[in-house]
Amino acid sequence: MPEELEYYERQRIQWWLILLMIVLLNVPFITGCIIQLGMGKPWGDKPMSNTMLIIVTVLVALFTTGFSFIQVETVINKEGVWVRVFPFRPRFKLTPWDYISEAVVRKMNLLRDKRGIGYKLAARRIGPKGIRMVGRSTYNLSGNYVLDLTLKNNRKILIGTRKPEEVTEFLNKLDGERKQE
Repeated sequence: MPEELEYYERQRIQWWLILLMIVLLNVPFITGCIIQLGMGKPWGDKPMSNTMLIIVTVLVALFTTGFSFIQVETVINKEGVWVRVFPFRPRFKLTPWDYISEAVVRKMNLLRDKRGIGYKLAARRIGPKGIRMVGRSTYNLSGNYVLDLTLKNNRKILIGTRKPEEVTEFLNKLDGERKQE
């Protein structure tokens, strides 16, 4: 039985970015709660009510916690390239090899390429045929390298990778396997 070829990679938010968010967002509100609720002194020039301060502090803490769970998962196999952005897209989305004209790993150009996730929404165009996608979709949380997929309709999908050599080696191995079939 032949060995099943599959590559898997998971990207998460970098730890220092989460720490920075905690320091910049959570610490001031927690300090405000301690000053206003614990010491009984109003926090700021126009202080919020105690209830509102607690609600905002909890919401900011939930936002920071939720942000730390974001991850991009990539699976490459004989079917195609699977991507999911958890928790925004709980299921993997397949881009079959039949739709891909070129797959290359390259260094990301900060001036040319958009970074991060969420550009898919900004890339929608509303026209007479309804809402449709234009341009490129980018899925990257960390790292300077991307798997650049050029589709046959000239759209681009950029998927971030922290292991460019492994992805290139795997794509070459997979290409050899697909040509043998």
